[in-house]
Amino acid sequence: MDLVIAVLVVVAVQLVMFLYMRGRIHQELNATSLLKDVQDEVDGMVRELNLSAERNIGLLEARIDELEGLLAQADQKVILLSRELERREKTAETYSQLKRPVVESEPVEAPELASQPVVEWKSVSVPEPVAPRTLKERVLALRDQDLDLGSIVTATGATRAEVELILSLNPRG
Repeated sequence: MDLVIAVLVVVAVQLVMFLYMRGRIHQELNATSLLKDVQDEVDGMVRELNLSAERNIGLLEARIDELEGLLAQADQKVILLSRELERREKTAETYSQLKRPVVESEPVEAPELASQPVVEWKSVSVPEPVAPRTLKERVLALRDQDLDLGSIVTATGATRAEVELILSLNPRG
């Protein structure tokens, strides 16, 4: 009899445990609770994606601003370079005009100048001066001596823009 009671108690305990576990399993596997858990997980992922997208957009905007600044600097350097090229072309043109030989024309004798000797103008060959170091070489040499921009401008007699252009096109290696 004790054995039957013991078996009934064990069966009753197992039945209670079975019902309790079945209720818990149904509660955990309930479609609405699963749906809520999935929805919470998706909401969390969307929040993380939004934060990541905002951060990336901020980085891209910063890089765009930086690139626009670099483009503006490049445009300024192109303008400076074109001015420098125009100046050099004018200089070359002036030198070529100075080196052009003078065309000798036949002397014209006026009646009142007949008694005076005729003077013919001839081009005088001027020895070309030894080519000084270029502005670029002087600027780079002064930069290598660790002089600041203002000192280089003063020492070379060039404009600040010219010195900045030379330095920007020739970074230290």
